[in-house]
Amino acid sequence: MTTTTDAPKGQQAKVLPNVPPPIAMLRFLGGFRVARIIYVVAELGIADLLADEPKSVAELAQATEAHEQSLYRVMRSLASVGIFAEDEGKFKLTPPAEFLRGDTPGSLRDAIKFLGQDWHWEVWGELPYSIETGKPAFDHLFGQGLFDFYLDPEAAKTASDSKVSISSRASNSLLTNYDFSDTKTVVELGIFAGAGSTLIPLLKAHPQMKGILFDFESAIAAAKPAIEQAGLSDRCELVAGECVKTVPSGGDTYILMFTIHNWDDERAIKILQNCRQGITDTGKLLLVEMILPEGNEPFVGKLIDIESLLTTPGGRERKAEEYRDLLTKAGFEVSRIIPTQTANSIIEAVPV
Repeated sequence: MTTTTDAPKGQQAKVLPNVPPPIAMLRFLGGFRVARIIYVVAELGIADLLADEPKSVAELAQATEAHEQSLYRVMRSLASVGIFAEDEGKFKLTPPAEFLRGDTPGSLRDAIKFLGQDWHWEVWGELPYSIETGKPAFDHLFGQGLFDFYLDPEAAKTASDSKVSISSRASNSLLTNYDFSDTKTVVELGIFAGAGSTLIPLLKAHPQMKGILFDFESAIAAAKPAIEQAGLSDRCELVAGECVKTVPSGGDTYILMFTIHNWDDERAIKILQNCRQGITDTGKLLLVEMILPEGNEPFVGKLIDIESLLTTPGGRERKAEEYRDLLTKAGFEVSRIIPTQTANSIIEAVPV
C-alpha cells in the first residue's frame, strides 16, 4: 500500500499501489460488477468445464446454453482482472479461477453462490437503512430475521454449503494450531456449522475422541449425511437446538466457529454462560473469530463487520479486549490467543 503525499499529515489516504487516487476510487466502485460476474460464471459452472483443457467460447456457450457473444464479453471482462486467461481464442483457468471449481480443495464456489443470492444483493442495497437505524436491513426487507429464514431446508443447505466453503481453511488452521490430544468429548456449537466440516476431520484425526454437533434443526439435517458418509455416526451425536437458549453438557472442549460474532453483547454473553454451565471444570472453550486489529489498516473482518450489521441481530466483529470482556462476564478467563495462518484467531478460555 502507498499513500498520497498531498493529503493532510496524519490523514494520508490509502490507495492502490502506483495507481492515481481517482482511478483507484473507480476501481473500488467497480468491485460490485466483478463480484456479480464471478457469481454468474460460478452458477454456470464455467471453471469446471475448463478443468481439463482450454475451450473456446463457442464450446462453453453450447455446454451452458448461453448466448455466445454475451458469454465472450463476460469471460473477457474476467480475464482482464486475472480470473481466466485467453490464449489463441480459447479460455483457460488461472490460479484464482481454480477456486471456482467444485472439486478444488478449499473451493469457494459454494460461498460465491451464497454471496451472490438475489436477497444478498437486496440487503446490501438497504445499507442506508442499517446506518440510519442500527437495525438489520434483512429484517426490514423480509419481515423476519436471517436465522428464521434459515429454517427453510433449502436456505439452510445453501448456508451450510457456504459455511463449508468459507470455513475450510479456518478449520484446517484450528486443527493445525491447537492440540486436541487430551480432549475426550468435543462439542461444536454452530450456526450452520458447515455440515460438520470442523468436527469430521477432528474426529478422524483423534480416534479416541467423541463429538457432539449442536446446531439449528435444519442445519443438523444438512450435516447428517456428511457425518454418516464419514463413518462417524457412532462417535458423533447430532443435537438440534439454539445455543442462545441451551447447549449440551459434559464436553471438555467446546468450539464456537464464527458464532459469537453473530450476536449482540447480551446474547453473546448468554451463549457463553450456557457454555460455562455445560463445560467440565477443567475444560477449554475455543472461539474462532476474526479479531479486529487496532488502527485502520486493511483487514477483511472490517468488511465482514458490515455484513453483520446488515443481517444479524446486533452481531459485529470485535477487538481482543471486547472478547475478553464478554468471556469474563460469562465466567471464563482468556488463557491465550493463538494467531493462525488465516485472518482468524483462536481464543482459548477456561472456566473460573
